[in-house]
Amino acid sequence: MRYRVNKDNMTGSNITAQKVWFTELEDLINSKFRDEVNERVKEFESFRKKDGPEIFFELCYCFLTANTSAELGIKMQRELGVQPFIEDSTEVLTAKLKNAHYRFYNTRGKFISENRWIIPELPVLLNHPDPWVAREFIVENVKGIGYKESSHFLRNTGVFDFAILDKHIIRMLDGEFARSGKALNRKLYMKYEQQVIQISEQLGLKPGVLDLYMWKMATGKLIK
Repeated sequence: MRYRVNKDNMTGSNITAQKVWFTELEDLINSKFRDEVNERVKEFESFRKKDGPEIFFELCYCFLTANTSAELGIKMQRELGVQPFIEDSTEVLTAKLKNAHYRFYNTRGKFISENRWIIPELPVLLNHPDPWVAREFIVENVKGIGYKESSHFLRNTGVFDFAILDKHIIRMLDGEFARSGKALNRKLYMKYEQQVIQISEQLGLKPGVLDLYMWKMATGKLIK
């Protein structure tokens, strides 16, 4: 099966550029890279059967990668392991992040320790019959997590219904807005997320899976 996007109904200030990256996207989805994506999707789906602490460790990854790189977040988790994120006091965890020269170690340590209350709720949220309700619950109740981070966390734990709108993806959707430096409020997030959902529906992919291809196009990498 070859995946295609309908380019005839595009709108916007730079339709030609959009059509170019849509063509590149189609080629990538129909390449051998699809096998790598499918394997990563299986890894994400395995979280639906994991326990609260394991799932929370993935939520901590989203705290660690905010305003820094995915590679650095992965490196930090590998160095510390699961236990400090689940059990260490705020002071001890913060000290470990500081010793690793991690940015904003006070804020990250505080958010991680203060959000441990959600650990027993996480398996229920991942398997909630309405993923949109689950995301809203996370955004409204987990300190330091907005729509991008909650969507990222849910995708990495097997819920693929949402767009992960970081700067790379926004640049592909709307270069002019990306260059403006403006922040995404809820209304704008929903607007651009709907664009991703429409593209994903044309391709027969979930938005969270489509993001892996778009991220590869934007950065040359497949991480998580």
